[in-house]
Amino acid sequence: SGFPIGTARGRAMAGDAREKVDDDEALLNTYKYRGLRYDCEAALQAFEKAEEWADLIKYLQRLQKIFQRSPEPLIVPHKVLVAKRLCQCLHAALPAGVHLKTLETYQLIFDKAGSDRLAKDIAFYAEGLFPLCRHASYEVKPFLLDLLEAHFVPLGRALAPCLSGLVLCLLTALGDAASDSHERVMGLIDATRSATSTLELMTSLWICLLRNADVRMQALAYAHARFPVPQGGKAAVVATA
Repeated sequence: SGFPIGTARGRAMAGDAREKVDDDEALLNTYKYRGLRYDCEAALQAFEKAEEWADLIKYLQRLQKIFQRSPEPLIVPHKVLVAKRLCQCLHAALPAGVHLKTLETYQLIFDKAGSDRLAKDIAFYAEGLFPLCRHASYEVKPFLLDLLEAHFVPLGRALAPCLSGLVLCLLTALGDAASDSHERVMGLIDATRSATSTLELMTSLWICLLRNADVRMQALAYAHARFPVPQGGKAAVVATA
């Protein structure tokens, strides 16, 4: 889902993003941020030398220390490569310890960078976070839900470029009614609906239902729970902007 660049809203969002990118690049070239940039480059190069999963935890800790001592607000240098390395650290073949350390790094970035920069860079980070729901362990899943609840859902309409991905992620995490996280995830989908709109949420839900057989039962279960069919009446979903 989202707004095509050809629309007035899409052009405005794209223009705001380009302006922010230019501002951030200019700041990263100043003396204040130069050390952060060089340290981040060295830390990212280290990931290429990883031979076992323990190396990844070590390199993630190094990256965290760099971001912790960065100037405020945090501007992530080489953010596309940073997001790529974090995504790789969430691979299904890696243990929960690596996943947790990676989620800690995401949280640090989001806390220090702020919601405006997260909204601008959401696509980079969503690429690694959203698919994690498919293989997250019982230790990792609550941390992932915390991250989505604290940093993604509050973005509201800024979620538009990746709303379908977030809904798919939450439907994947929903499980059956007996699962420990079922009610929490239902609440997160409700919160996403409130932060955006019923129309946008249900459009994304319908896209997920059509394109992803693995979550069809969850999508239908959510629609039935929140928009029950009146007795003796026809099904109707009222979409409010």
